[in-house]
Amino acid sequence: MILFNDFDTSVKKALDEIDENWRSYNGLIICGTHTPRPKDIEINITQVTEARKNKIPVLGICFGLQIMAIEYARNDLGIKDATSEEFGKEGTFVVVKLPSLNVGLKDGESYWNNFKVREDILEKMAFNLFSPRFVGVQYHPEYQSSRNKPHPILVNFINECKR
Repeated sequence: MILFNDFDTSVKKALDEIDENWRSYNGLIICGTHTPRPKDIEINITQVTEARKNKIPVLGICFGLQIMAIEYARNDLGIKDATSEEFGKEGTFVVVKLPSLNVGLKDGESYWNNFKVREDILEKMAFNLFSPRFVGVQYHPEYQSSRNKPHPILVNFINECKR
């Protein structure tokens, strides 16, 4: 299993508590980051494309959902210049800046984000793309996961990776 980006410590801890063998499974997790770098963004997008082509499970957490949305917009919706407002001023923004920081617990999930996937793109992804093997969430399931009560998103993802 491959993890990308700098907020992977809490994800690793949560996965260790669910299944100590998770590193040996075939899957891709793109975690959050506060420091997206252009080179890493394109690498992440390419990794999602390759995982989709090879039917490898993908979990996008926060920033990872944004990467999944950009990849989907470019490759399935034909928006070749799809990008995020976070990455620059040029392109078609499928990820937009929120009016204020979204932080804290909302509906039982932990959020910490300044950007969100446009509703029209997210709806298309939910209808056409998301599945047990391809999941993206804006929140951080790892923060609500514990050894005695693992988060269902993480449990389901690990189970998909074992197949």
